[in-house]
Amino acid sequence: MEHLPKYRLLLLLNLFFFSVSLFSETGISEKENRLDKEILNLYREIAKARELLSYEQVTSLPANTTISFIGTYPNRTGIRIRKYKVDPDPQNKNRIKHSEEKSILLEFNGSVLSKLEVTVVTEDTEIEQKTKTKISDTSPLDESLNDMVISFSGIDGSDSFPLSSLRNDEIKQERNDFKKDFYIKFLLDFHSQLAAITALQKTGGNKNQKSMFKQLNQSLGY
Repeated sequence: MEHLPKYRLLLLLNLFFFSVSLFSETGISEKENRLDKEILNLYREIAKARELLSYEQVTSLPANTTISFIGTYPNRTGIRIRKYKVDPDPQNKNRIKHSEEKSILLEFNGSVLSKLEVTVVTEDTEIEQKTKTKISDTSPLDESLNDMVISFSGIDGSDSFPLSSLRNDEIKQERNDFKKDFYIKFLLDFHSQLAAITALQKTGGNKNQKSMFKQLNQSLGY
């Protein structure tokens, strides 16, 4: 059997590794496209909460949840939903040991969703540490989601960077992991809450709806 010259063998090996790398990058890109489509679909569903702007008063909210509006009725342009979780100190029931607030802000230009912002704030009173993470998408209807900006502040300082700066290759899929493990789950959580709140406004909060909402709220943890 004739042996390949060394330079040909090296060339074939390089082509092989290039093909493997290209296949891997294609798979990662396809996965990101699927995640982006899921996020954009959630954006469209969440944007239906614009209907809440038309209610002068929003009632029948779950526990530890508040709603605030941008602008005054009937000329509102946005809505923010906040959810709270508070853990009391087991040694002192009147003292808070740990708290967390998560919220979603929706802003509209007419009937079009023009901005979506999610925020998570955690505070630990024992070590006097408070952290805040904010993710802003100021163009939620375009096809590119990687222009959203992540801002963080805490005891070690603050930072801000675009999602596009996260690594997304065969070694680390930081961007895909962020979208799959956090962002989509966060949006699904608030999509359920917003859909239920909207339904309650239409029914006036009848007994069956309140029971459903209580069960939903418990399933979300808070």
